[in-house]
Formats: sequence, C-alpha cells, structure tokens
Amino acid sequence: MPYFNLKFSNTDNELANFAKALALPVRIAIVRIIIANGNLVPKESLYSIPFNQETITKHIAELKRMGILKTHGLRGSIKYSIDERLFRQMADGFAMLFESIRRFEHDLQDY
Repeated sequence: MPYFNLKFSNTDNELANFAKALALPVRIAIVRIIIANGNLVPKESLYSIPFNQETITKHIAELKRMGILKTHGLRGSIKYSIDERLFRQMADGFAMLFESIRRFEHDLQDY
C-alpha cells in the first residue's frame, strides 16, 4: 500500500501535530521556561528568550491555539502554564511508539 493512501489513526495525527507544534527551538524554550518556573509564568518572563517580543508573542499564540499553553489572569497580568494532561497524554503516546520501535528492532536481531 503506498504511503499516501494510508489512513492515520487519531493518535498518530495527535502525536504528529504535537511534535510539529514543538518542532521549533523557540517553542521548546518557551515550554522549558514555564516548566522551570513551576508551570506558571508571566508573559514578561518569556521575553528573556533571544527573539524580539513580536516573535515570542506569535509563538505563544500558536502554542495556545494548539492547546499546549493555558492562559491565566486578566489583561496586564497574564500568566501561562502548560496543559499537564495533554503533555502526559502525548508523553505516553510517544513512549508507546518508542517502545514498539525497540521491540521491532529486538525482533529483527532475533531473526
């Protein structure tokens, strides 16, 4: 079956979308800063990343749109956190994927 005719599961699509959302170093930096600060950080703290504020704001908006970031507070005192449930779900999905790859490699060695 050609690759382009495959129908992908919801899990595969979710994992791929999550990976794409975090595929940029600036977005990883945003997530790391939030985690390093107890999973709640004011927007201003994210401006320490070596990009201009407009770029950081754009990436924050995209991470929010994809459900990775949550917003707390009101205008002027906005804070961000990571959606822990989503991260756990994606981590479990990636762990299962990597484990199946390990099993496959092990089976090939035994063959």
